[in-house]
Amino acid sequence: MLLFAEYDEALLQSHVEEFQAAAGVAGTFSVNCIHKARDPGRDQMVFALMHETGRTLVLKKDFQAGKSWIEREYRLFEKLQPHFESSGKNRIVTPVYLAADKSFHITEFAEGRTATDILLTPSSPAQVNQVFRRAGAWLHHLHSFSPEEPEKIWMQWVFDELERAAADHAVISQEHYARYTSQLLDQSRSLQGSPCPRVFSHGDFHSDNLILGSGIARGLDLAYAKHKPAIYDVADFLASDITTQAERAEIGPGGVRRASTEFFFKTYRRSFSASILNFHLRARLLLKLAHIRVSEVEENPRARKRFAILLARLEEAFSQPLDG
Repeated sequence: MLLFAEYDEALLQSHVEEFQAAAGVAGTFSVNCIHKARDPGRDQMVFALMHETGRTLVLKKDFQAGKSWIEREYRLFEKLQPHFESSGKNRIVTPVYLAADKSFHITEFAEGRTATDILLTPSSPAQVNQVFRRAGAWLHHLHSFSPEEPEKIWMQWVFDELERAAADHAVISQEHYARYTSQLLDQSRSLQGSPCPRVFSHGDFHSDNLILGSGIARGLDLAYAKHKPAIYDVADFLASDITTQAERAEIGPGGVRRASTEFFFKTYRRSFSASILNFHLRARLLLKLAHIRVSEVEENPRARKRFAILLARLEEAFSQPLDG
């Protein structure tokens, strides 16, 4: 819950009343903000609606007028329901209501813990491994929604994004940033144009967007979903491994725990060359490094710890062969 989030309470109440009138739901809902997006170009907030009976719903709202993604995401939830209902343990959030003006939608609340929460406070290494196994299974099912298409993969976007990040933020470690960017560029040359299947993809598959309940893994947030190379979703989730404590000997050439990769691919059944996978993992970690502000590291102990972990992971990754 975001205790001090500012929003128009009267507007939110009118949205709740619109839903209740349309759905024939009587009674009272309490409204609490649980998330505010930091994405550029959006003014998005997420609210938990708790009914007096105990039922909880989730309202997602874009406060910028004229945005089409709220309706698009809701329609994707509808379209994907039958596909995920055919899977015993994998689900997508259940759509409930789309606003008349398409500025908000309501879904059922997903019971469980985020994968992020489990990775930050695991009960054992085995529990960490199961997070990646369950994530692999969920993503494999999503990527099977429509037939894959042949695609060639290009890496220039990585370096364009690194350049933008370096321009927007004072890079905290110029020495490491320059050295690793140069090495990554050299490594990309032999990989440009490599085959990689194009699939229906989540587009933002990090560990906050997977809820793990009792026997059920449920995906959230399809705002960026589209057809794209499958490796991007895979690398996004595996990069969540940096929140997990690990010894240097446990880290593979992509900068993540070998065990995390192993358990992910027990259930995600598309394969990639080691070089393609490790390149994209290194790129993800380097992008995370490039987006850390100097002020954050100076003022925030958690940011300092995250920065130190990223540097250690990158150092270990780049000390190994890319195809290792």
